Amino acid sequence: MLPMRHFDERPLTLRLMCGAMATSLCTAALAPMALAQETDDEKRTDRVVVTATQVATDIDRLPARVAVITREDFEDYNYVTAVEALQATPGLTVVQSGGAGAITSVFSRGTNSKHTLALFDGIRLNDPSAPNGQYNFGQDTTGDLERIEVVRGAASSIYGSDAVGGVINFIPRVGGDTPFAGSYEVAVGDRDTYRGTASARGTVGAASYAISGEHFETGGFNNTPDRFPDNLGEDDGSTFNTLTGVGDLRVNDLATIRGLVRWRKAETDIDSAALDRIASKTDDQYLVWRVGSRLQLLDDRLTVDVNGGQVKNERSSTDAADANQPYPAPNSSAEGTRTFANWRNIYEFEDTGALSDASINVGVEWQDEDISSSGGYSDALSRSESNLALYALLRGRLADRIDLSGSVRRDDTDSFGEATTWNLGAVVDIPEAYSRVYVSAGTSFKAPTLSERFSTSSYVSASPDLKPEEGDGWEAGFDFEPPIPGADARFGFTWFKSDIDNLIESQYDVGSGLYKNINIGVAKIEGYETYLEASPFPQLTGRIAYTYTDARNGDTDARLLRRPPHQWSASAKLQPTDKLSMTLSYLRRGHREDVYYSDTNPYGKGGGYLGNRTVDAYELLNAVITYKATDAISVYGSVRNLTDESYEDPSAYRGEPITWTIGLRGTF
Repeated sequence: MLPMRHFDERPLTLRLMCGAMATSLCTAALAPMALAQETDDEKRTDRVVVTATQVATDIDRLPARVAVITREDFEDYNYVTAVEALQATPGLTVVQSGGAGAITSVFSRGTNSKHTLALFDGIRLNDPSAPNGQYNFGQDTTGDLERIEVVRGAASSIYGSDAVGGVINFIPRVGGDTPFAGSYEVAVGDRDTYRGTASARGTVGAASYAISGEHFETGGFNNTPDRFPDNLGEDDGSTFNTLTGVGDLRVNDLATIRGLVRWRKAETDIDSAALDRIASKTDDQYLVWRVGSRLQLLDDRLTVDVNGGQVKNERSSTDAADANQPYPAPNSSAEGTRTFANWRNIYEFEDTGALSDASINVGVEWQDEDISSSGGYSDALSRSESNLALYALLRGRLADRIDLSGSVRRDDTDSFGEATTWNLGAVVDIPEAYSRVYVSAGTSFKAPTLSERFSTSSYVSASPDLKPEEGDGWEAGFDFEPPIPGADARFGFTWFKSDIDNLIESQYDVGSGLYKNINIGVAKIEGYETYLEASPFPQLTGRIAYTYTDARNGDTDARLLRRPPHQWSASAKLQPTDKLSMTLSYLRRGHREDVYYSDTNPYGKGGGYLGNRTVDAYELLNAVITYKATDAISVYGSVRNLTDESYEDPSAYRGEPITWTIGLRGTF
C-alpha cells in the first residue's frame, strides 16, 4: 500500500499557498455568474494535443496524463530554457549538473533518464551516439516554440524505443492569421546574461511559414559547491544559438508540401562532480531537417503523410591541465546521425449509430542510425544499424461518452531482433457527476544502444548480445470539475504502476577481468499524481500539484537514485489590470537517494566518494512581473530562486542561486 501520511508533510510555503487558493475558491462560489469566463470553444482549443495519438485530440478524451506548456506560459513565467519550462511538470524530475547548458536528465514517473523520448515536432531527437541514448535537455531554449507537450507514461506502441516513461515533444510556431507577424525579445540579467530573439510568421495565400533566431549567453555561476576545498571560484558559462524555419505550401485542394529545419549550437563550461575544472568545455550541436507531403483524400477523411529527413548530433569535450588541475580528462568527440522516412495514413470513419469520431492510424517507419566516436576513456567506435517499424492506432467514441483506444507496434532492428508493444485505454465521461474517469495499460521497450553493445576499452568488453529493456504497466485516474458559479475549478488524481525488466547494467567479469553490460536489472515503480487548479475570478488562476513516486530496485528493494518520493509544485497568475500581471511559481523536491561525495578526499583533489546517501530536500520560489506598455510592447522583470536557497541536485553540483532578469518583448 502507498503511504498517505505525506499530506501532513507539506512545507509551510505550500500550505500558505494552498490556504490562499482554497479561500479564494470559496469566495468565488458566492460570486455572481455574470463574471466573464472563457467560452467552451476557447477551453477546448487550449486543450487539443497531438503527441499522445499523432492526431489532434482533446486532452479529456485521452487515457493518459498530458501536460501542455504554452507560449503564454513561456512569457508569463519567463521560461527561457527547456529545463525551466519542464522543471515543475508533475511526474517529471529534472536534474541538471550545474547551470544552463550542463548535462540534464529527465526522469519521467520514476523511470530512468534514458526512458524519456524527446521529439521536435514529432521527430526523434535522442542522441544515438550518447552512451545510453538519452537526450540532453539542458541545451535547448524556447524562443522558437509554440508549446511543449509532455505525455507521462509508456508510449512505445506509438513511438517505439525510449518511450518507456514518457514523451516530451517540442512543437515550433508556424503560420498565422495575417501575411506577416513579427516578434522580438531582448533581455539582460546578472552574471553577464544576455538574450535576444527575433521571429516572423504568417500565411500568404497557399503558404504558411515561420522563421526565428535566438541567442542566449550567460557568464553562469560556479557549478562546484563551496563545501569542496579545491573550489577555485571559476564561473561556468554557456552560449546557445538557435535557428528554425518551418513552412507549408498547399499545392492544390489535395496536396501540401511541408518542410522544417532547426539548427542549434551550445557551448558550455562544465565541472566534474566535486571537482572544479578550470578549462573543461563541451561543444554540442544538432541539425534537424524534414521534408514531406500531405494528401487529403476521400473528402478529407483520409490523410496521407510521407516524410523523410535527418537528425545529426555532434558533440565534443575539451580539457586542459593547469597548476590546479594537473590531470585533465581526455578530449573526446562523437557524432550520431539518424536518417529517417515514414508513411502515415489516418482514416476518419463516418459516424454510425452509437459510434462517432472513429479513426484508424496505420504507418510504417524506417530509420538508420550511424555513430562514430573517438577519444575519451573508450576505444574509437564506428557502427550503424537500421530499424523498420509497423504500427496501428484505432480509436472511437461510444454513446457520446466512452472513448476507446488501442495501439500496437512492431519494431525490427537488424542487430538485436524484434520488439512488439501494445496499449489499450478507455475514458468514460460522466457529465452527471461533472467528471471523467480513465484507465490504460500497455507495454514498452528501450533498445540497447550501439555504444552499450559495442563500446570497448582497457576495462570494458563488448556486449553484442544485449536484449531490449522491457516495461509493462498501467494507470487509472479521474478528473472532477465542480459547478461553481462564476468560477472554474478542476481536481484530478492518477495512480500508476510499472515494472521494467532486463535493465542493462555493467557487471564485473572475474574471468576476463573486464566490465561488461548485461541484462540483469529490474525496476518496480508505483505512485500517484494529484492536482487542483482553479480560477476563482477572472483575474486569478492557480494550480497546485503533488507527485508521490516509489521507484525501487526490484532485486534489492533500494530506492532508485535521484527520484524523490515526494514532489510539490504550485503556480499562480494575478492580473489586476489589463496591463499588469504577476506570477509566482514554487517547486519542492523532497529527500532522495543520490551518489554522495564528502567535503574532503584523502586521496587527492575533489570530494571523497562515499557511495549512495539520502540528500536534503529543497524549495525554489520564482516571481515575474510583466507590464504591457502598449498593445505591441511589454516589459518584464523576473527573479528565480527568490529566497536564494542553497541546494545540490544532483549531489556535488551547485544549484542555480538567486538570479534576476529584465527584458522587453514586442510585436510588429
